[in-house]
Amino acid sequence: MEILTSIFYVVLGAAALVAGGEALVRGAKRIAEKMRISPLVVGLTIVACCTSAPEMAVSFSAALQATPENPGVADVALGNVVGSNICNVFLILGVCALIRPLSASRQMVRRENPIMIAVSLATFLLAICCVRPDGAHCLPRWSGALLLAGFVFYEWWTVKQASREQAATEAPSQEIATSGEPTAAQTRSAALEWAVALGAVAFGLALLVVGAKFFVGGAVTIARTIGVSELAIGLTLVALGTSLPELTVSVIATLRGEADVAVGNAVGSNVCNILLILGGTVLLVPGGIGIAAQSLYVDLPIMLGAAALCGWFCFTGYKIQRWEGAVFVAAQLAYSVYLMQFAA
Repeated sequence: MEILTSIFYVVLGAAALVAGGEALVRGAKRIAEKMRISPLVVGLTIVACCTSAPEMAVSFSAALQATPENPGVADVALGNVVGSNICNVFLILGVCALIRPLSASRQMVRRENPIMIAVSLATFLLAICCVRPDGAHCLPRWSGALLLAGFVFYEWWTVKQASREQAATEAPSQEIATSGEPTAAQTRSAALEWAVALGAVAFGLALLVVGAKFFVGGAVTIARTIGVSELAIGLTLVALGTSLPELTVSVIATLRGEADVAVGNAVGSNVCNILLILGGTVLLVPGGIGIAAQSLYVDLPIMLGAAALCGWFCFTGYKIQRWEGAVFVAAQLAYSVYLMQFAA
């Protein structure tokens, strides 16, 4: 009976993920149309921050539980962010590229990918250079404040650039526009359209969070029932759980032909994970967080390598081809196998 209930939860969670992803993509596209900005900008900001909500919940919860006597709890936060960023590139972009080659806009190649690489490199350098008196590497609290300031600047700069592009696009049409002020009916209609678009994003996010919870909960119960070890469950199903919203949204966006939303979601989530989530976590933990040797010499370099490889694949032909997606997926599988062997 228990396994039948778990199967029901998995099916229910998958349905909620699909419905939530569809609603979020539709709402994001409508917001882009209303604001007259590219879907890429919406993917980098609204969609990326929304789909990073599970990572934020896990990392901030771990940070609030950390104490000077038990600082190791915060290690979960670093592993969550780094693992999610690797998954966003290797698994999510890899799967999407296998479904359909992903076109990369010039803005993505020239601006957003370099930013993702830069913040990944900055995090790695901070971890290498910051050392406690006992010789352990760490991310001190001031580095968290620095990362959070970077997030505020990144979001402000992205919106400002979008506003400039919008103004440049509207300038020619304003010169020939002859219509007067909008009527009360038009104003009400515009407000209703905004409410529907924002409601779709909020509803989609809620479904994604609930769907991920049901899906992972049911899958974990099934895995335990058939004898899968707790270690394997933690390294696979639970780790995948926080990336399910990004995966669902990006796959649906790819199927709908919205490559900018799919790529922008993955890249924007990576930037958001480092600057907002990791930065906020480091700032919350007394004394900052320590960096284990495994994270310093393996996980962080792989995260940086994934970002650099994504930038290179986008640069060559302004597209992530199917074979490049296969390379990403193979890299994710190899990394997962390594983690399981290392933990064993």
